[in-house]
Amino acid sequence: MTDTLTDGDSPGLDSCVRIGSIVSSNSHLDYVAEVYKERDCDRPPELHEREFGQPVFIKKPVNGTEHAVMGVIYDTQLVDPDQGRTGPRLAQDDQAQFTPGYIEERTTLAGVALLGTAEIAEEGTIQEPTHQMPRWTLEVEDTVFHCPDQVTVSFHTVDDQIQLAYMDRLLDIAGDLGSEVIVALIDRLRGMLPEDDPNQRVLDVVEQNVQWQAREQRGMV
Repeated sequence: MTDTLTDGDSPGLDSCVRIGSIVSSNSHLDYVAEVYKERDCDRPPELHEREFGQPVFIKKPVNGTEHAVMGVIYDTQLVDPDQGRTGPRLAQDDQAQFTPGYIEERTTLAGVALLGTAEIAEEGTIQEPTHQMPRWTLEVEDTVFHCPDQVTVSFHTVDDQIQLAYMDRLLDIAGDLGSEVIVALIDRLRGMLPEDDPNQRVLDVVEQNVQWQAREQRGMV
């Protein structure tokens, strides 16, 4: 576990690693990003920076105020156009569709579920976080950024209390992987908080409930 983070412990939103760019969407809250390669930018993301459960954000100016649309990577897909041209589907009968459009070359795609929004402050931190459904749509070629730990904690903290009010929406978007991505987010938040933080108990209870619901849905006891 780490001690409580301060603003200086992680980079501001202006210096974050770029993970990729939006190439398509499956819904207002479910997007597909193409992961950057070396030829796409000076500093492509390393594997651990774009892994399952990684918090991300997309900058979006609205009415003169810059916002961060917060999200999480809930799935990945490898696409080889020479093996079918349109790429496979990652979907089952009861799982959300993850169906990217036409891809010209071998690439890695990431499914990004939107969680909420926040305003970006002048110093590169966030303020006024909300877990309500984002009202604005993303655009093709919008950049997806790696989210720093401090920003992740700030987004999930309201009046010193950890909140995950987007859980039901995330479960719907991620389908069979919904419980796993929520547990992955909880594990990340645990590592960002002190061991004696009262919110650790809150995270334990949420994780237990999510795992219990997942077992119930799968018919396990």
